Amino acid sequence: MAVRNLDDSNRLFAVEVDMENRTPEEIAKDAALQIGALFDKLIKEQQEKDDQNIV
Repeated sequence: MAVRNLDDSNRLFAVEVDMENRTPEEIAKDAALQIGALFDKLIKEQQEKDDQNIV
């Protein structure tokens, strides 16, 4: 499982989920957790950029 950046602009990402021997619910849960973590990371990065622009 991994989230990969597909371009240099930080606008396109791919979520990789291991699907072998797993139920659709497990796969969906893992993908949703990764997407949530990605959004948390992007929000934090944006807040840091915004903070730098304020100072």
